[in-house]
Amino acid sequence: MFSRGSSRELAFSSATKTFIICVFVSSLAAFAVTHSAALQGTDFPDFYCAARMLAAGHGHQLYDVGLQRQYQARYAGRVGTLYIHPPFEAVLYLAVAWLPLRYAYLLWSLLNLTFLGVAERRLAKEILPWDWRLLLGVSLAFVPTLLCFLQGQDSLLLLLLVVLAFAALRHGRGFAAGCWLGLGLFKFQLVLPLVLVLVVTQNRNVRTSLVKGFGLAALALAVFSAAISGWSVFLIYPRFLLHLKAQPFAGIVPPVMANFRGLIYLFFHSDQSSGALISLSILCAAALIMTLLGWKKTGRDSKDDFDLAFASTVTFALLVSYHLNPHDLSLLLLPIALLFRHAFDRTSVVRNPAKWITFGWLGILFLPPLHLWTLRAGAYALMSLPLLALFLSVAFLPRREDVRAVN
Repeated sequence: MFSRGSSRELAFSSATKTFIICVFVSSLAAFAVTHSAALQGTDFPDFYCAARMLAAGHGHQLYDVGLQRQYQARYAGRVGTLYIHPPFEAVLYLAVAWLPLRYAYLLWSLLNLTFLGVAERRLAKEILPWDWRLLLGVSLAFVPTLLCFLQGQDSLLLLLLVVLAFAALRHGRGFAAGCWLGLGLFKFQLVLPLVLVLVVTQNRNVRTSLVKGFGLAALALAVFSAAISGWSVFLIYPRFLLHLKAQPFAGIVPPVMANFRGLIYLFFHSDQSSGALISLSILCAAALIMTLLGWKKTGRDSKDDFDLAFASTVTFALLVSYHLNPHDLSLLLLPIALLFRHAFDRTSVVRNPAKWITFGWLGILFLPPLHLWTLRAGAYALMSLPLLALFLSVAFLPRREDVRAVN
């Protein structure tokens, strides 16, 4: 009787979780169908038109502003922000660019949901004792995640790659971790700070494997980019980025960057003045030192300590990144999951104030009104404050040795 009742409870629980996630997915699909009727103001047409350029044999002119505008006017019916990512990523969007814009957007939204689902399932298998479908439902309630779907962006793909790198590195597979991070170089401003910290902090064997894997993936993508746009792209692309701010609809808006650059801009009303640059350098250097000290406190063979250090490193990469959009904060889903796991760990110090402070900042980061208000006010950079507070509080969370000392 007990076995039969238990099986019924498990079946009911599974059915409930499936129902919840179906409701979330159906709501997201309904929103996507409604939104896809008018894709004005979204980023997806930039990627879509870049892929169309490749399909038409214009890979060598990928960063020709005039040609990008022509393709946007022809296929998207509007002229907006430009395609600014490396050439190799445009190939990824060929998977949807064969469809009309509206249906391509719907298919990309489905792929984004797949990226998120695989990432959550991997996290559930690696560290969390919760059903991955519930994690997926909760993740869909996170505003940056919704913004990623809304914009047709690629941040959830980066989240998946970082989760896979985390899982590989957690088991000492440095080469695999390096390869996964190398594939994330379409957002190099986020990946490079993350790799820098990992290379400095890991043991010699893992570090060597990590560098080899990352270098191999980076080299392969560089050769692939050259095959698409020619070797001259390594001169054209940096020049294009340097002069991007002068373009209309450049999409570079520091007040909406939830990082140190955005925070400095709010205080100095500039990110190029000497005071702003000095302050930015000091903040980045201090954050780097704190991150490295966090890894130094990591106990040997302690996966809990490793999780905290990795969570801090991802947060560090977001804070110091030079360019950050609101949807990029979907990468926070990984440190949020790691910190929630630590907060509910029975072996942690129950009365430790830092744990509850961290728990509070996690809750604040999930508040939709806070995200929506700062977005509407054009001051999303203020979201860097709870992010910075979370980063600082993680430094005071108890490590495994601290727990043993108290016990």
